Amino acid sequence: MNNLMFKDAEFAIMQHNSSPAFIRSVGHFKLKKADPSSWWSNADFCELFWCLDGKGYFEKDDRRYLFRPGDIWYYPRGSRHCFYPVEDFLHYRWFTIQGSMAQALFESVNLPPGLSYGGNCPENLFAELEMGIKNSTKIQRMQLLAKGFEILCHAAAGAKQKHQRLNYLRRAQLIMENDFSNPDLNILQLAGILHINRVQLSREFKSHFGVTISEYLRNLRLQKSLQLLRSTNMTLEAIAAACGYSSADYLGKVIKNTTGELTNFHRNYNIPQSEKKAEIQ
Repeated sequence: MNNLMFKDAEFAIMQHNSSPAFIRSVGHFKLKKADPSSWWSNADFCELFWCLDGKGYFEKDDRRYLFRPGDIWYYPRGSRHCFYPVEDFLHYRWFTIQGSMAQALFESVNLPPGLSYGGNCPENLFAELEMGIKNSTKIQRMQLLAKGFEILCHAAAGAKQKHQRLNYLRRAQLIMENDFSNPDLNILQLAGILHINRVQLSREFKSHFGVTISEYLRNLRLQKSLQLLRSTNMTLEAIAAACGYSSADYLGKVIKNTTGELTNFHRNYNIPQSEKKAEIQ
């Protein structure tokens, strides 16, 4: 996508009517700089933003939150709106719902105020809102509201999927932290325990934590080994067994290759025998 900036918005013909909830406006913006004309100090409507590309900041309760592709932001009725691009640009779609029951629609799908993850934006639904927002009959407005509610359901489903993803990634992390002494523990065993495809687990873990599962487990075992070397009088053989290494020789090679020092270098001989703990914290 090029760097052309644009603003495209459509508003309902009947801005003030007796409907308990109706689609008030919809837009498709790509901004290179802050646009205060889009901000509100005390909006009487609910607004949903869906990031397509670029990055931005949204402000809430004197804090700012990074808004990236796939993210959604929800401002409830009465909110102060403040958001702006960072780096090159911010590209997003948005729509608003007005009326006494507008906020109840967001609550009905358990979409919390502020930042959430929505996944792929249903741009076809936003386009349908743009095409139909000038409709004036009550039935047409209700049909349009149904499209808006469908967008909310997509947003809530994406947030739920990310929550589930974070749950199994955290479980993988906890399993490694609790069972790193098992020399057979690896990504295949983790995938089997979690009932998740190995490739998916590997990809998602690297994306979230910035390291592979093998790297995480290797670093965990090394740090636990160094901790025991420095705080206990356990033999190298015992430390190797406690940290999932096949032998003391192999552990010694890992420590030498990683730190550049022999294992004796990491021993703290100044710790009194009575204070040395032969256990893993």
